[in-house]
Amino acid sequence: LAQATTRVYLTFPTTRRAPAMAFLLLRSRQRAVAAVRVAARGYGTSLPIPNVPAGSGTIFHSRMQTPKYSLSNPKWFAIFFAMNMGVYLGHYFYLRFMMRQNPPNPPRDPANTGAPEKHMHTVEDE
Repeated sequence: LAQATTRVYLTFPTTRRAPAMAFLLLRSRQRAVAAVRVAARGYGTSLPIPNVPAGSGTIFHSRMQTPKYSLSNPKWFAIFFAMNMGVYLGHYFYLRFMMRQNPPNPPRDPANTGAPEKHMHTVEDE
């Protein structure tokens, strides 16, 4: 079986169309840049942003804003797992020792003396 193959040839613009296509390409890039500028104005602040004083290098160093409470990774995970263990153990302690147990069901009456004569939901056909 012979398959028909289609070949696509790329044609380059002629010298008459080249300046027009270059202009359109430049124009589309300018529009894209303008759109990015408009999108960049969509967030941020309307207040003036202060400039860094000359020679300062870093504006806020780490000694200026020390965290109030800081835990290392091992300490944080130790507290986290201890808390989890306490929650689970407390739950099972309550179930086992504090919560009331239901009494066992009474044995069934083999004679079934308390049964009604007619079921309350039966349809009456007369």
